Amino acid sequence: MKYFSLILLLLFVNIHAKTTEQFIQDFKQKKYLSVCKEGLSEYRAGHQEEKFVAILGTACANADYINPLGLIQSKLISTRDARETAAYFSSLLLEKNLIFYFMLDDISLAHLQLPLSTHILSFVVQHLESGKFVYISKNPKMIKIDDGTRSILVSISDDQPRRVFIDEYNGATLLMRHGYQ
Repeated sequence: MKYFSLILLLLFVNIHAKTTEQFIQDFKQKKYLSVCKEGLSEYRAGHQEEKFVAILGTACANADYINPLGLIQSKLISTRDARETAAYFSSLLLEKNLIFYFMLDDISLAHLQLPLSTHILSFVVQHLESGKFVYISKNPKMIKIDDGTRSILVSISDDQPRRVFIDEYNGATLLMRHGYQ
């Protein structure tokens, strides 16, 4: 009976497991959070095809789930595009960590010059590197970045574990809140 239950469970999992094409469709519909969460389950269950892993990582990056990128980037090595994607994932991890160092340890990022991307982390690090920001408060640390069309407020939580929040505003209207741990 025990083995029969295991076989039924495996059949059930295989019936309900999504294909890479289904993940692509969900990704195109901008269901980034569900692609990330379901994809991580599939990844842990052994679905590690390179195309799938690239979609998974990009969805996680778009959903602000940066930490899993460190786990999956090592599977992206067989083609030039895959290696470029892995480098993008590495840069997002580095940028997230650099923002934490800046916010918590007051480390200057002026000596750095990292590759640019369209991700909000890259935008913030670019401004921290160039010094184009204004302190709103130093304790707790909060900075403001203006780019002409929107304002970005970067702050650090005081709870544990610490989180960095990046809030995008258009005037007084909050457009999006990004949170990183």
